[in-house]
Amino acid sequence: MKRYLIASLFAVLALLSAPLWAADSISVAQLKQDMQAGKGPIIIDVRDEDEYLAGHIPGAIMVPAKQMEHHLDMMEQYRKEQIVLYCQSGRRASAAATVLENAGFKHVKLLQGDYPGWEAAQ
Repeated sequence: MKRYLIASLFAVLALLSAPLWAADSISVAQLKQDMQAGKGPIIIDVRDEDEYLAGHIPGAIMVPAKQMEHHLDMMEQYRKEQIVLYCQSGRRASAAATVLENAGFKHVKLLQGDYPGWEAAQ
């Protein structure tokens, strides 16, 4: 029993010490520039539906972070594309990025400043 508790403690500590933002990031300015040049990435809004409906980046697809694992089949079509995730504070986007990266997606980025950063740049 003692070994199990110690192993569990180490597992929890390893998870807590892992970087929260594993994915690369992209600035709002760079995202806008890419979108204007017609080479914009797939933009995923990982907020909840009410947040998305209140305002979102043009062309963004809504996939709530808590449902990302259930939408991996739908996301498969974007596997080779650059994907930019955003939420309100970065926490949900980071969690969604981890899900995608663990599923083998290689081109996942987080939007610097998230949706508030996008709004502030308007």
